[in-house]
Amino acid sequence: MKKVLIGVLLAGAVLGFSSCSSSLKSMQKKHNTVRYQISPNPMETTGDKVIVTINGNIPQHYFKKDAVMYLQPVLTWETGEVILSPMNLKGQKVDGNGKTIEKKSGGRFMYRDTVAYRPGMESAVLTLNPVAYKAKNVNEANATRSEALENSQAIELGNIKIAQGINSTSNRVDIKGDMAMATANYTISADELMKADIYFTVNMSDLNWNNALNKKMEAKRSINNMKSYIVNNQVPRQIYVNAWASPEGEESYNIGLSKKRAETTVKLVDNMLTEALQERAKAENIKSADINKYVEDIKKDVVITTNARGEDWDNFLKLVEGSSLQEKNTVINVVKSQPDKVRREQEIRNMSVVFRQIEEDILPTLRRGEIAFNFTGVQKTDQELAKMALTNPDNLTYDELMYAASLSHNYAVKLQIYQAVTERFPSQWEGWNNAGATALYLNQLDDARTYLETAYKLSPENGQIENNLALLQLALRDNDAAARYIELAKQHGSEQATANSAIVSIKQGDYEAAAEQLQDRKCTYNLALIQLLTGNTGNAIRTLDCCVDQTSEVNYLRAVCYARLDDVPGLIKNLRAACEMEPAYKYQAKNDVEFKRYQSQIEFQNIINN
Repeated sequence: MKKVLIGVLLAGAVLGFSSCSSSLKSMQKKHNTVRYQISPNPMETTGDKVIVTINGNIPQHYFKKDAVMYLQPVLTWETGEVILSPMNLKGQKVDGNGKTIEKKSGGRFMYRDTVAYRPGMESAVLTLNPVAYKAKNVNEANATRSEALENSQAIELGNIKIAQGINSTSNRVDIKGDMAMATANYTISADELMKADIYFTVNMSDLNWNNALNKKMEAKRSINNMKSYIVNNQVPRQIYVNAWASPEGEESYNIGLSKKRAETTVKLVDNMLTEALQERAKAENIKSADINKYVEDIKKDVVITTNARGEDWDNFLKLVEGSSLQEKNTVINVVKSQPDKVRREQEIRNMSVVFRQIEEDILPTLRRGEIAFNFTGVQKTDQELAKMALTNPDNLTYDELMYAASLSHNYAVKLQIYQAVTERFPSQWEGWNNAGATALYLNQLDDARTYLETAYKLSPENGQIENNLALLQLALRDNDAAARYIELAKQHGSEQATANSAIVSIKQGDYEAAAEQLQDRKCTYNLALIQLLTGNTGNAIRTLDCCVDQTSEVNYLRAVCYARLDDVPGLIKNLRAACEMEPAYKYQAKNDVEFKRYQSQIEFQNIINN
């Protein structure tokens, strides 16, 4: 009798074990009936983050009352892997944390996690291999996959590919932004007792006394007054000649035009000086035969310093500020916030009514040559300052070094000069700030951090430094820190920070705020990106088309626009242009889900493989 009873008990135990095991194996066998759906599909970046959202649907009679399902998605790509946060589903008899799934009715659940975006993730695959086990209670907060597998009879339900590819278009924001550079306070220290301007006709460099402004401003009388002063009083030791062009048209042409105007003005000065000295010689009773030698000897001691200064944006800004233009604040904001001169002009031209008034009232006064007498001594020329700043900076003052750095358009040269400023004048925040901004432009992030943090210690609550620190944090992918610095910079009066706010908003995924912040910045790359991200693809193309600088990034983003419109010729044309300008885009295009539908096409393959 005892043997029979023991046999029955053992059989029951085995049967119970078998029943327990078989119930989990049933979940494994029917796992293909569970639906996992990614949203959006494909996944996409929001700024520097990827939000992974999985909507699950458990069918009726699938989930066992005493079972726990441990879920932990994994993102893998060619060069990396990210294990996401776990989640537990539990049967109705299991206590503790986790989403309860009824056996009879089944149920739905939503999984959500956020991971930092990394370059290369565009080709990432999202997989899931749930672990099922029996339990009376479960604590989601402390769960790990290895602990789940340690449970009695734990079983893997099977690896499932949920999604492939991450759309990183929102991460294509231009983060260079508007840097804040401390201005050079270098001024001519000479006693300029006399100054005169002559004016030129648009695109002309010849001297025309009948020019309307020459008549209105009595330019010829001013020149005659300078001549009379030399005859009757004193000969200047140094004569400065500066010439400008109005900021319209191609910059390289205007630089050449200002050089020609400077040459015309120098000829005028030479003739005026010769005539004045001849009259002075006669007044001093110099013999006629000796007058020419008298004139030449004195002229040898007069230094004529010539500067062709190109487009006169500084005086343009002053004249607009003092004008009655209805939209002058908008114009001023464009000039101060847009560092690219070509884009700056285009944005002003887009305000057609205002530009017509600017053309009539402001631009003519900027087409000029300037003559200034210095009676106290000879100053260094721009060329001399630029050379000494690199070869012998110890012999220049602080203001001379800062000014010399502003003369160069080569950022490596600028940085070398600003480094000299920080070494010779370590207590001046301006040198550290400008060195930091220049290093940031050159993508030397560690040096930029050192320079800018030193500047901030010397001058806390400084909007210019805070603006640059915000751009540095954007480059370092710390959007929260960038946002804090932007707000501080705006509080402390930084004009650049207002424009840079849009970059932070895009990085934070607040496209509505970014669109508002960019509403006055026409024909700009980031505006086009916002338009694309908010579904205004046609407007995005028009904005990219009017960007003055048609860079590789402009062409690539326009290719994305045409891909979304299923316009294959437009896609191919712009992608080819982008890849010709920047070959690195070939690899990006190969893995970009924006082009997934077109990757098998021959023309597409020819672009990315050649």
